[in-house]
Amino acid sequence: MTTQHQLHVPVLIAGGGITGLSAALFLLQQGVRPLLVERHRSTSIHPRARGFDIRTMELFRELGVGEAVREAGKALGPAWGVLRADTLAEALKGLKPREGGPITYPSQLKGLESLAALTPESGARCTQDLAEPVLRTAAEERGATLLFYTEMISFSQDDSGVTAVLQNRETGETTTVTADYLIAADGAGSPVRQKLQLPVAGPGVLADFLNIYFEADMAELVLNREFSICIIDTPGIIGFVTAINNSDRWVYQLRYYPENGERVTDYTEERLVNLLHTALGMPDLQIRILSVLPWEMTVRVADTMQSGRIFLAGDAAHVMTPYGGKGANTGIQDAQNLAWKIAAVLKGHAAPSLLNTYTTERQPIGLSNAMSSAMLADERGILKDREIMQRAVTAPLKEGEETKQPEIALTQNIRTLIGIPDYQYPVTVPSQCPPLPADKVLYGLPGTRVPHLWLDEERKRSTLDMLKGRFTLFVHGDTAPWQKMLNGHRVFVQVLPLDGDLAAQWTEATGAAPGDALLVRPDGFMAWRGNVKACAQLPLKELLS
Repeated sequence: MTTQHQLHVPVLIAGGGITGLSAALFLLQQGVRPLLVERHRSTSIHPRARGFDIRTMELFRELGVGEAVREAGKALGPAWGVLRADTLAEALKGLKPREGGPITYPSQLKGLESLAALTPESGARCTQDLAEPVLRTAAEERGATLLFYTEMISFSQDDSGVTAVLQNRETGETTTVTADYLIAADGAGSPVRQKLQLPVAGPGVLADFLNIYFEADMAELVLNREFSICIIDTPGIIGFVTAINNSDRWVYQLRYYPENGERVTDYTEERLVNLLHTALGMPDLQIRILSVLPWEMTVRVADTMQSGRIFLAGDAAHVMTPYGGKGANTGIQDAQNLAWKIAAVLKGHAAPSLLNTYTTERQPIGLSNAMSSAMLADERGILKDREIMQRAVTAPLKEGEETKQPEIALTQNIRTLIGIPDYQYPVTVPSQCPPLPADKVLYGLPGTRVPHLWLDEERKRSTLDMLKGRFTLFVHGDTAPWQKMLNGHRVFVQVLPLDGDLAAQWTEATGAAPGDALLVRPDGFMAWRGNVKACAQLPLKELLS
């Protein structure tokens, strides 16, 4: 029996995966209570995404969930590095235990101290099935309404808002919801994107795989020889082993060929166990199959992430290969970029045109990450392991360049890989900016992430910790003129002075002189900078329109 109910919410989120749950938390941070619907009964049961890069962990730190995520995934923490052999046993046979013990993120490696100094965080290993419950619990505790086993069966929009019909998949009851905005975080197949008929680009499907999730005790075998991926090059069973908990949970991504008539049902449990015995090189190992999930390795990116009052986020906007580990991270960072803008419009602080910058800023990032992930896959869909290791170490010499590049240039590829946010959003408001020194990555220039600076001797409180989703003005010296200018402004801007030893460190980190102020957006990216003589021209109105 179908019963109609009606309600209104400021933001409706379609999809309760990693991106949708993150969007709920970022909206809650801004004082907006969303309604999230997810068609499945629970969060993900498959360990798909396996880690979070530095920028994502900075965001989780700000939300207060970073340590819980890190703790949930700590068993996977030491799993780094790419192996290649005919079997896993062969790959591990000649592998010596890692000197100095395990590492939990590449930025901890010797020689990368300059990159580690750019952030208060390091990345973290944690599979999606363990991370999503952490985010769900936090969102529910903070006031979001999350409806699992509920499907959005239709939606429409007009100038005043979005209307959606939700159906409880248990009872069949339907609810009509109106919302000011809809965030479509509904995955790679995004029904929302398809109904909107938004154009996409990219190479499309690269290869088909079977995700074979299995249980096998290999804890002693990999102890101090942990790895992230082991590529198996044996003909007929080509694929790769991925670590899940470095003990008894693993995944084998098997290349299979539906275009040749193969079907998932062809792979019986007995066949899969025999296949794994061969791929692992351990014929006597006890193996239990936990699940089998067919999937297409695909690269596809939407040309736009907005249609009126509806926004795409995560895989709904950009599907990429797992190589480089940017899929979930890009989605989470989409959600943070969008949440503060929606909140500013809902509160009347910003013009609706501010929302147009979501596509302008995030679509190129998704496109770049997706295409980079495609370039790391060979013609079989297998990781080009030699290329990713080369990218991790050096940036290639530019055409005609004979001399060695500055050290900071040589780290460009690994910065991207580990998630140092060294990209720059477009800037439309003029600022007074010093030139970027050759040895700097983040220098407080508009469009870039605010520089990290420790604010206490214990190194526990960073400039990034002060933001908390608010506009923040860092002032070198006297804050009084800036406070006076901001009095009565409808947008709250917290003003933070930097003086004494901190002022000298801030000058080194940003080039700021006494009297200078740097305005940071709620998402941690620089909006504007100028001198006290220009404080009357602080362009808040222009930034929010």
